[in-house]
Amino acid sequence: MKLGIILLGALLSAAQPAAAQDWSGTKPLRFETGSAAGGMTDIVPRELSKYLAESVGVPVVVENRPGAGGNIAAAIVTKAEPDGHTLLVTGSNQAVNPTLLPNPGFDYERDLVPVSMAVSVKLLLVAAPAFPAKNITDVIKIAKQKPKSVSVAMSVIGTPGHLAAEMLAQYGDIDLTFVPYGGITEAIPDLIANRVDLAVGSMASLLPQVRSGALKALAVTSPPRSPLAPDIPTSAEAGLPAMQIHGWICIMGTGGTPAPIIARLDKEIAKALALPEVRDAFAKQGVEIFYMNSQQLGEFLHSEAARFSSLLEHSRVKGASQ
Repeated sequence: MKLGIILLGALLSAAQPAAAQDWSGTKPLRFETGSAAGGMTDIVPRELSKYLAESVGVPVVVENRPGAGGNIAAAIVTKAEPDGHTLLVTGSNQAVNPTLLPNPGFDYERDLVPVSMAVSVKLLLVAAPAFPAKNITDVIKIAKQKPKSVSVAMSVIGTPGHLAAEMLAQYGDIDLTFVPYGGITEAIPDLIANRVDLAVGSMASLLPQVRSGALKALAVTSPPRSPLAPDIPTSAEAGLPAMQIHGWICIMGTGGTPAPIIARLDKEIAKALALPEVRDAFAKQGVEIFYMNSQQLGEFLHSEAARFSSLLEHSRVKGASQ
């Protein structure tokens, strides 16, 4: 039975308003992403779109809407017809923005609905070649001996790299010097030249520098060890069990979208993520499948939002929680 027939029947039986469009039409499925082309929240929907276009029977379009911590893209989705044709691709900002940007012009919980968690990106804590630490325990010891003597490259506020640096400072009870960068790749030359001591970023960005010997890997910041680098210990193994964080990317829909449509979208995304070719394509970019259904994703977002809110309220970066 075709998807359009299934969804149309579900909508009629649920007596949903006529605004919920029949998928058998020509209206495309649109992914709105808050990143520029080439970012992970751009790569994920483009990879999924190759398979979703066939399974849902309509064209799939990816639209890049960078800016405002992802809230430009989010606002478009909140204002879309609740018919499942407009989806938001977002990351940790979905759990951070309620604290950092509490008045975006929409309600995060009312106006957006979870669809699926898609992928995870492990983060790597690295050190400059001359920095005398082999693990997190060494970092904490050095930083306690001379407060503010240890510098850490900081990504944009609210990104996983920034949150990880905050965890290192807060949970390690050390006073670090945060050095801001527009993105972790901008910090790599300064790390290699020993102008900054530490950084946390995606394995895709930092592992090549570790493999070449230009930087030292201290820990992967989430369990278990990464299959991409099984020789690198986790943060728990390296001396700071509380430092648990990874990047992730999920799919959200417009608030009020009928449950049968959310369920069908979730099912199709799950099927695409289960394909070996999709898994392998992501693996080549340091990305792992991290699927959750709509309910699981909703629970996860609540948990992460609470955790990050507490972290940012005690931020050691001036203005980070404003």
